[in-house]
Amino acid sequence: MKINRKNIIIAVVVIFFLIGIIPKIARYITTSLNAKETQYVAFVEKPRISDGADSLELSGELKPFLQTEIFSRINGLVKDRYVQLGEKVKKGQLLAEIDTPDLDAEAASSKSALISAQKRLMETKYQYDYAARTYERYRNSSQDGAISAQELEAKYNSFKTSEMAYEGAKADVEKAREDLNRLTALQSYKRVTSPFDGVISKYNIDAGANVVAGGSSTSTSLFEVQQIDKFRAAIFVPQSYVRFIKDGQDVDVYIPENPSLKVKGKISQISGKLDSVSRTMEVVLVIPNDNKSGLYSGLYVKTNLNLQGKQKFLTVNPSCLTTLAGPDQYVAEVKPDSAIHFIKVKQGRDLGDRIEILEGLKGDEMLITNLTDELKEGQKVKFKEVN
Repeated sequence: MKINRKNIIIAVVVIFFLIGIIPKIARYITTSLNAKETQYVAFVEKPRISDGADSLELSGELKPFLQTEIFSRINGLVKDRYVQLGEKVKKGQLLAEIDTPDLDAEAASSKSALISAQKRLMETKYQYDYAARTYERYRNSSQDGAISAQELEAKYNSFKTSEMAYEGAKADVEKAREDLNRLTALQSYKRVTSPFDGVISKYNIDAGANVVAGGSSTSTSLFEVQQIDKFRAAIFVPQSYVRFIKDGQDVDVYIPENPSLKVKGKISQISGKLDSVSRTMEVVLVIPNDNKSGLYSGLYVKTNLNLQGKQKFLTVNPSCLTTLAGPDQYVAEVKPDSAIHFIKVKQGRDLGDRIEILEGLKGDEMLITNLTDELKEGQKVKFKEVN
């Protein structure tokens, strides 16, 4: 029987292929089995004890201690503006005057109405007094029978009529006086004055401009006045630092462009409430302005907050923290028996290469730094301590 040469060649190729692949398969199976038998190697380290910072740097923006926009209380035309942008003003200083021809005419008419009402009051008072005396005389005479009941009744009716007229005239005078007082008060608003010592930070009027009483949808402020002999600045203190601050505490304030020039501010208000999103508390500083430090409203500044009662605290490597698919933070400790135990912790400040831990750790725990999602509570691991 002839052997097909082609079949021989194929058989030889298959044999050589099997000789090469079988050892590789065996090695793969062996490696896989060994891998399953090998325990996870955890790198562990203890929490570090760190000194608290001496100060906390936060940024803020200088705001005027007081700031207000001044609106017109009346409609009219600007007669004149007496101040310029940036000009210092005193409380009560005249800033502008407003011409109010319509208001003036109404006030003049009201004054005439008051004079007329007062004149009528005098007339009705005379008539009332005369009618009262006449009725009293008739009433006395009627007791002797000298006056008839009809005559007495007529005098009584005349007396009551004059009394009503007199009371009405008094009411008219009172109303006319109230109207005139109201209009006179409005006329006093023709003089626009500064509510406090400060500077003119904005104006929107010039002579001849039409102004509308404030509160109208078409009204625009006449001036903005700022008190800048001292400033306010709001800073937002992280939750982990709140315990170190107190009311009246000194704060260093400086301009980033000129850090050598510092001024002293003080904490004047502490909100007492943490923001639910940022976990910070608003703190208001008051900073004096001597006009020599280059401070002005709207300036971006840095603040150095000296921390009171500095304490030591524990920190961990950021890679030690996990959430276990929930909102809380955990670390994984390797117990003496090599079993994993997850510990819930309260995180403080993020220090970059370290995370402050406020609660949950004693400081002697061996914490895993190479956490994976496959690690479970109670799982046995090999571990190696790292520096």
